Amino acid sequence: MIKKYGLIFTVGMIGWIFFASYVFYDYETYGISVFAHLFSFDDYAEGLFHLLIIFSPVGSTWTAYLINERRKLLDKTLESERRLRFAANEWLTTFDSMPYGVMMTDNNFNIIRANKYISGLAGRDIKDLIEKGKCCGSVHSHEEPLEGCPLVKSITSNRTEAFFHHNRIKNKYFIESVTPIFDEEDRPKAYVIVIIDVTDIKENEKKLIQSKDAFFNMLKDLDSTYKELKSVYDDLILAFSNVIDAKSHWTRGHSANVAYYARAIAKEMDIGGKEIELLGTASLLHDIGKIGTYDIILDKPTGLSDDEFRMIKLHPVRGDQILKPIKGLKNIRSVIRAHHEKYDGTGYPDGLKGDEIPLLARILCVADSYDAMTSDRPYRLSVSREYAIDEMRRCSGSHFDPEVVSAFLKVLEKESGVSV
Repeated sequence: MIKKYGLIFTVGMIGWIFFASYVFYDYETYGISVFAHLFSFDDYAEGLFHLLIIFSPVGSTWTAYLINERRKLLDKTLESERRLRFAANEWLTTFDSMPYGVMMTDNNFNIIRANKYISGLAGRDIKDLIEKGKCCGSVHSHEEPLEGCPLVKSITSNRTEAFFHHNRIKNKYFIESVTPIFDEEDRPKAYVIVIIDVTDIKENEKKLIQSKDAFFNMLKDLDSTYKELKSVYDDLILAFSNVIDAKSHWTRGHSANVAYYARAIAKEMDIGGKEIELLGTASLLHDIGKIGTYDIILDKPTGLSDDEFRMIKLHPVRGDQILKPIKGLKNIRSVIRAHHEKYDGTGYPDGLKGDEIPLLARILCVADSYDAMTSDRPYRLSVSREYAIDEMRRCSGSHFDPEVVSAFLKVLEKESGVSV
């Protein structure tokens, strides 16, 4: 303690000691008139010296205060750096322990990041992959991209693309999903590639591996206030969204599509950037509660029984419960819980209606419903864009918020250039 505050105390006392010493010295000459002499400025040089004496306690005290504030700021900086390094190290450990291949590439197929799964698949060191590796050569053992490569498609479409293929060299079956990462100007800056070995599913018709606890252990400790971890946080949300959608090939890319529409609606409604960011994250994770739902129900080619439908209806609540331990995602829990509520109060799980439903959840409901209608499902084929638009209009005011539907129709009109 003495060592820590000794300098501050010394600096603070210098001016007071100097002031007291001079007053004591002057007292010998002027006696009780010492302060009258101290505040006299008859002589210019002596007046300047007296001003120096008078303000020296204030100056030294202020200097000590500034030194103390700098010390506290330095302590906070060092603590922030320690926490940042701890979180980054924990993330790297989690990232490398994942049972899936995850990597990031640029537009030229160069690998930017990769986990140990990718390293093992390529038979090369991670550092070597980042310095010299291209995704096609590392994963497929080809110098050029394969026909149907999802990264080539994603670069063109700026949307999530998926690919199922058989690697004859390794004799394994893989599902690859590629999702673009956009910068602040909505331009692709990198691509997240998730590679899942589905050899057992293909050969033995078994379920996909469902162990995703490593993601949650990592997300619990990420602090989004640190800009150094923000890009990692966003990348992992996208990667985890791809893993969720990969649970069933019917919903592959669904979360990314919903996020795309939801952000567009929010921008059309002039919602703030922070809220749009929350909405994007909620959209990517809105079906996280389906992790606990049996694949046989999700992929059932016929209508669901009452019991099966009740089980499906639990996924908004399960999603809320799954995210509850993660403090950084507390603001999206209510959005995920309420994304199946209807405007007239007939939805689930809580029967909310109108403005009782969070606005972001009302937007998510519209985006989710549109993409579901225009996508194939095991129990039906997709409907046309025109039919889906008619359904949105028909259900406006009952199922959907009319204001949100109006904004969404404007988005579709701008996107296609055709009046809807």
